Formats: sequence, C-alpha cells, structure tokens
Amino acid sequence: MRKIPEGVIALAPMAGYSDFAFRAVCRLWGADLVYSEMTAAKFLLAGGDIPKDSPVVQLFGSDPQELAEAARLVESSAMWVNFNAACPVRKVMKKGAGAALLGDLRRLRIIVRRMKSVLQKPLSVKIRLGLEKNVVEKIISVLLEEGVDLVELHPRTARQLYSGKVDRKVFAYIKERFPVALYASGDVFTPHDVRELFEVYGVDGVLIARGAVGFPWIFRSSKLYMKEGRVYSPGVDEMLETIELHLRLLKSSKGPRAAAIFRKFISGYTRGMRNARKYRLMMMREGSVEGLIKLFREFMLAHACRAQYRELYVGGGYEDGKENKSAGCKTGARWT
Repeated sequence: MRKIPEGVIALAPMAGYSDFAFRAVCRLWGADLVYSEMTAAKFLLAGGDIPKDSPVVQLFGSDPQELAEAARLVESSAMWVNFNAACPVRKVMKKGAGAALLGDLRRLRIIVRRMKSVLQKPLSVKIRLGLEKNVVEKIISVLLEEGVDLVELHPRTARQLYSGKVDRKVFAYIKERFPVALYASGDVFTPHDVRELFEVYGVDGVLIARGAVGFPWIFRSSKLYMKEGRVYSPGVDEMLETIELHLRLLKSSKGPRAAAIFRKFISGYTRGMRNARKYRLMMMREGSVEGLIKLFREFMLAHACRAQYRELYVGGGYEDGKENKSAGCKTGARWT
C-alpha cells in the first residue's frame, strides 16, 4: 500500500458543488485536501476536461477497462485517484455504477484490480455500508485484498440515501479489525464533529461535504477547535471577500453560467441572518456576477450585525438566539 496523509480535513467530492471555484475557496480556508466532483470515466475518455489544480480526482463508472484508462489519463494531474462505489442516486446505480457495485463485489474487485494495475499514485475507494444491509466487512476485505490504499466510508446504506443519522461507531469497529487507512464521511457539520471523529473514533481523515457549503471556514475553525478548544468565525469583511472570490472564480471558469451555478450556495452563505429571505429571492433572480456581489454587500452591511445567528460551532450543535448588536459592520464584526 502507498502512503496516505493522516490527520487531514478535506473537502468531500460533491456533484455540482466541488468544482474548481469552490475547491479554491475551501483551500483558502484551510482544507488540507480537496476532491473533484464525481466524474464519469466515459466523459474523460471522450475528451472531457481534466482538473488541473491537483485535487483528488474521483471517477465513477462500471466498465473496468474504461476506468483503468481514465485513471491513467488523470493520474498526472491528481493528488491521487478515487473511485466512487458510494453514490446512491438512482440514475447512477441503474448503470451498475456507484453504490450498485456494493451488491456486485466480484465486479468491484475486477475494477479495483484493473485501476491499481495502471497507477503509480494511490487509489482510494469511497463506499457505503452496503446496498440495503451492512456488509461493510465483506466490502473492505475485498478492497484490502486488491491493495486499495485508502477507504472513504459514508456509514449509511445506499437505500438510506441521506436519511437518519450516521452510526459513527462503525469507524472505530473497522479500525480495530482491519489494517486500513480510513477517512470518515457523512453528517460532518461542526468542528465538534471533526474532533470527535479523530479523537473518539480514530479515523485517519475527515471529509466535509454539505457542512462546507456556505461555511468554507469550517476547515480553519475545526483546526483551531482541535488545537485550542475555540472556534473561528469570519467577520463580515472576510465573508464578503470570500463570496466575491467564489463568484469571480466561477465567472473565470464557467463564464456566463456563473451566477446561475452560484444559486445553490446562496442559502448557505446567508443562513441564520435576519431578513435573509427577501434578499435570497432577489439574489436568485439576479443573472450577473456583479449584480450578486452588489446584493451581498448591500445585504450584509445593512443586516449582518443585527442578525440573529444559529451557528454551527458550539458543542456539536446549534447555538440559538445570539444576537450581535454591534453598531457597525465595517471592520470584522464576528458572526458569534
């Protein structure tokens, strides 16, 4: 097995979210690693764009030869290659890809073997507990027999999708029984979650997905929380700079579609702020990057310091009803 970095806090692969622009923003806020969006092997072999910013490149598909060729194609641009055997989306599983492979361990074994045979860099595999029931021990046994360097585990079955709560005890169970590098995924929303996964359940790394959408500073805050027991919350000026950077990076990489693509982030960036609903409606209708930047500046400078926050940082849950009554927002007023 090849060496995998330990103690990392990374941006998870998210279709439609973890594109170049958001990866850059999360790196700025302290993400140790960033994963690409889930990318079809067929897309790359047909001439699709290969990420150039050295993320962990996530591939999906069901054909062993196509996946091996795609892995070879992206290797030089990737930190390492990740294979998705976890996606529970129906249209992916209907093609025998994603989490469908957890019900066909023979094919999963062949795919992993072929990909490993062409790679010099590590190969990781993202999995769930199984299709409808927990068969994670069988899955991990297959992966280790084929020399997989890292397993990223989301501890739900495919049938559960994202419902219910993850059972984090499975991470400790796996670390006790298998000589495996293990990154945790699923329901990571707070610095408390991150610290618990490292200190209580003994994982080697943590992937943050939905918890980073609208909260990219969770990476810096988590590191500070583990080191000093306190959290970091950005000031209004820092948040505006982050949003503007995000939008401009989208504009440079996606062109005229940037404002539309950014709409999925609007709710996260304005979460917990008073009077946000009215501005969100205006932002969702705005079709230009410059117009969105103007609306965010207007909204935050007018309302952020009077916002009633529901922050995600204290004790692993929400802290309700804290109101910042500062007179001005011009120089670093804090969210908490």
